[in-house]
Amino acid sequence: MTSEVPNLDYGQAEIAAFLEGARNGQFSFQREAVIEMVGKYDLLVNTLLAVREQLEGAASTKGFGGLQSAVELQDGFSRKATDGASVLDQAIEGVLDIQEGYLRAADLFPEIDALNQKRINLAATSIDGQS
Repeated sequence: MTSEVPNLDYGQAEIAAFLEGARNGQFSFQREAVIEMVGKYDLLVNTLLAVREQLEGAASTKGFGGLQSAVELQDGFSRKATDGASVLDQAIEGVLDIQEGYLRAADLFPEIDALNQKRINLAATSIDGQS
């Protein structure tokens, strides 16, 4: 039995339009305000990562027993936890895109480089939409 990974609609189209506008220089923000905003989004990412870590632990929970119904329950529980982690990956990806948009709108290029490094590090640990 396979399940389709749920797709979270977290406003991808709006985020993509925001990011594209920032890349094209259609608007700008004050550096100080952007630094503060990106910091708040960092807190959100860290919270999502902590929840994701808990779901990863739940996905490998054992001890349901050997009966067929218990095996099915364990498989379903694991699948739901894995699907939840995938949904969190999508949300994290969206938050990182928002951060990039803000940073671009304030011409904070060293911070954009740091954000891209963060994306690489997260991708290396199966986060950022790579479950």
